[in-house]
Amino acid sequence: MLRAHLLLREAVLAAGSAASLAALLIWLGPPGNDLAAHVYQRTVFLHDGFQLWNNFWYGGRYSFVTYSVLYYPLAAVFGIRALAILSIGIAALAFAVVVGRQYGPVARWSSRTFAVVWAGLVISAAFPFALGFALGLLALWALQAGKRWHFGVLAVLTVAASPLAFLLLAIFLVGIGLGMLERGRRLIAPTAIVLAVGGCQFLLMRAFSDGGRYPFSEFELVCIMTFCVIGAALTWRVEHTRAIRWFFVAYAVVSLATYAFATPLGENIARVRLVALPIAVLVLSLRSWKPLPVAAIVLVLAGTWNIAPHAWSYTRATREHQASTAEYWQPAATYLHKHLTPSYRVEVVDTAGHWSAVYLPRAGIPLTRGWFRQDDFPQNEILYDKPLMKGPYLAWLRSLGVRYVVFTDAPTDYSAKREALLIQSGRSGLTLVRRMRHMTIFAVPSPHPIVTGQGAARVVEFDQAKLVFDVSSQGHYRVAVRSSPYWSVTQGEACVSRGDDGMVRVDTAHRGRITLQFKVKAVRALATMVGAGSHSACGLPLNP
Repeated sequence: MLRAHLLLREAVLAAGSAASLAALLIWLGPPGNDLAAHVYQRTVFLHDGFQLWNNFWYGGRYSFVTYSVLYYPLAAVFGIRALAILSIGIAALAFAVVVGRQYGPVARWSSRTFAVVWAGLVISAAFPFALGFALGLLALWALQAGKRWHFGVLAVLTVAASPLAFLLLAIFLVGIGLGMLERGRRLIAPTAIVLAVGGCQFLLMRAFSDGGRYPFSEFELVCIMTFCVIGAALTWRVEHTRAIRWFFVAYAVVSLATYAFATPLGENIARVRLVALPIAVLVLSLRSWKPLPVAAIVLVLAGTWNIAPHAWSYTRATREHQASTAEYWQPAATYLHKHLTPSYRVEVVDTAGHWSAVYLPRAGIPLTRGWFRQDDFPQNEILYDKPLMKGPYLAWLRSLGVRYVVFTDAPTDYSAKREALLIQSGRSGLTLVRRMRHMTIFAVPSPHPIVTGQGAARVVEFDQAKLVFDVSSQGHYRVAVRSSPYWSVTQGEACVSRGDDGMVRVDTAHRGRITLQFKVKAVRALATMVGAGSHSACGLPLNP
């Protein structure tokens, strides 16, 4: 009873500390680096509901379903700030209970360290991941208490909040499993649950796969492998550390596989670094901090790896605080509303905080880019190439239907450095049309509209998941919108298919109006899951 009381007190202390520190960072600190994405997508959810497609980023992309099914509905109800504080507090509470029940009072400094460093997640604003991680820790708590049905429900909620958090939960469970093979019967139910939930998520990702990938640097892989090797070495012959030991092994294997194969996951697998210091403190506490020189070195390495992303994010967010306001982008929105037609997009030289991806789409202005770096590959990969030259750059802009380029004085994202240098050099081929206080607007010479083909085409409506355009003659047309099996022709005698460049193609037998609508149908989704889906669909018959 006394131990339970002490554990509860420790857990409440951790939760209160984490939530309080998170609240201070939210209200007093700069906006987090990922906040722009959550602000915009929450707005989309509030205005348009659970839309599965977004035409205003990246020439079209899947929305919600490939990132977080649960977070944005909850953010719409509770608000981004309150949900973030709640997620961080619950995670600290659950972490303290899980490690406290497993290791006793020796784990208290690990839970206290977690409370402090986890609150720093506010600086990056990785809030769906924070929610998923909290639910994952609650799932471990339920499993620890022998409540398998609760574990199953929480596992489902974890993957709904953040597939990445669910993957890390699965990796840790693999470590637990490898550490207790002699008690294999206790693993049957949790294993079945994880495999079932993971299998459903895999099929969902198959149904809404867009072929994107996230980069994974060699440096980050080296950091992960160093963390795993040191962790495994420090726990190899230490009593009661078998689960942690095999977690390091499992995490190293998954990281190597993720590095070897290009996937949308990519370097995101390194999110374990956000709890590297609490893990190190736990391992060192179980070793009684012996030998002390080694413990000191490990603590410094883990702390540096853990805190460095927060320090980098804080510095970057502080420099771009002004660009996070609607007033900053209003002059550009006003100019573009006056001069831009629905037949064209806009390219914004991407800033560190990606706030253009909030305020311009809110104003109904479609962008070539957004916030999800996975969607840059392969479509916008040219921006990452060395060097970026005038000819390929203009060809890229025209291929995406860009009419104007906006260049601001805000700090640029690393992917936009070469684009910024090309524009500043005066050799980009763009034409200056307007100078403003914080930004300059350029026009693309001889721009190509979003719809091009054998006849003249004019876009009359460009919506979240719909495109309406008029064509002057029958024939073959290219639509600079990403292809998906779920595009359907709802008006006009036409067929829609996928082009070799991944964009939509439309074949029509008559001149007139054509409406493309994004509609997910169960039969087509199931066919896409098993690899039998088609990117072709027709409206009325071409030859009636």
